[in-house]
Amino acid sequence: MIEFQTCENIKDYFQKYNLKNIILLSQARSGSTFATHNLSKFLNFSENNIYPEEYFLNRHFSYLKHFTIKHQNFFLNINEFIFKRILLNRDDTLFIYLFREPKDIMKSYEKAKKNGYYQSWIEFYARYRSFFPDIDPNLDTANFNHQIWFKQKDSFIHNMTLHYDSLKDLAGFKVNRENFNDLKQIDNNKVIKVKLENKINFNLIEKFYFFFRRKIESRKKIINNY
Repeated sequence: MIEFQTCENIKDYFQKYNLKNIILLSQARSGSTFATHNLSKFLNFSENNIYPEEYFLNRHFSYLKHFTIKHQNFFLNINEFIFKRILLNRDDTLFIYLFREPKDIMKSYEKAKKNGYYQSWIEFYARYRSFFPDIDPNLDTANFNHQIWFKQKDSFIHNMTLHYDSLKDLAGFKVNRENFNDLKQIDNNKVIKVKLENKINFNLIEKFYFFFRRKIESRKKIINNY
């Protein structure tokens, strides 16, 4: 039986254990953009310490791993790195998985295809299936990804599962959530690019290393690093 937490539960837990960071794990079309911008504020994270998934798109896992080591007091969201994300585990960080009903995620995929902004999410996540042979291969993408979390969650010292419906308790949920769509288009969003350069503290040697790792271990060859 799945035990879902509310936003209030998460706040209480975070404060009780005096945790420093939150990593929101999700999959595409699960409501993670809204959660990142609103749950983080609900938990009193400053804007300078909030990192949506755009900061880690098309990166190698080494980039994300080094980020978590070098930065503090952050709230970040990722919907990639499915296989290796358990290696991010640490005792000062709460890992929250955002659960949205599978049928709603799949409907959102179909809507994206119809409206021309589908980004091959099903095909991308399908490449992880070989790493989890004990999960029913007949499950749709959303269900399969949920099952991965249920297998992984005990690998994290601090973990909680948040149902999408609980986000309705946060301020702004009933406001037009399409306002957040622009944040997905990182290539066309100069604001995000500027913030990325200003907020992430990597030197030139580190940046070269990440670039090199991404090139020699591209996701076409080694998906487990993405």
